[in-house]
Amino acid sequence: MGIEAISLDFWNTLFVERPGGFMFYAARRQQLLAAAAEDCGPLTDEQIANACHSEAELHHQVWRCEHRTLPTRQRISTILALLGATLPPEKIDQLAIAYEEGILERPPVMVQGAREALGELSAKYKLGIISDVGFSPGRVLKKVLADTGILDAFESLIFSDEAGCSKPHPAVFEQTASRLGTNPCRIAHIGDLEHTDIIGAKAAGYHAIRFVGITPLGQGETTLADRLARDWREVPGMLETF
Repeated sequence: MGIEAISLDFWNTLFVERPGGFMFYAARRQQLLAAAAEDCGPLTDEQIANACHSEAELHHQVWRCEHRTLPTRQRISTILALLGATLPPEKIDQLAIAYEEGILERPPVMVQGAREALGELSAKYKLGIISDVGFSPGRVLKKVLADTGILDAFESLIFSDEAGCSKPHPAVFEQTASRLGTNPCRIAHIGDLEHTDIIGAKAAGYHAIRFVGITPLGQGETTLADRLARDWREVPGMLETF
């Protein structure tokens, strides 16, 4: 029995931020927050940066321990609470949209070789995406896929904000198998993170390829993945070996 379908991670597997992108997005969000909260009293850049950092750590804990990602509006409300600032609901809504769509100003790019591999794989396998999100929700990442010209290659799109849970929660893998109409044992998941992509995929009965071209294994780190791919050119051949 061979592979019939493939699910792929989005960040650092299919797409990567442009050089300096993370710092650019973070600075832009802080600028937007400062402008929105200018009537709340004097807030220094350091106070805003510290509040954003504290909220990011809280969000990371929820993602890592509870296997879910928080809506942008809720995350902004937490930052404001840490700052002791209050904004009207409509202003928070506007700020949330600006946060969510921020990456469209400088969108991520496809990992080298991913487009060519995707073209080859889409001719043989059913494809899906399973992606956790940060400030940019599924609706924005779908636009990135569309603008890149690859949206139609996927029969299933599962984003954590829409699914209500994040990897390694079994539900995202179960939903993907159902949408692709394929038994989990005939699906291979490709992703870069051990604790979400690989552990989640293997627990769901998938095969797993850990993509280490962007996120390498740490020193002494082991993996449950069936294969390691350092370059997208390796992937089509690997899938033939299952």
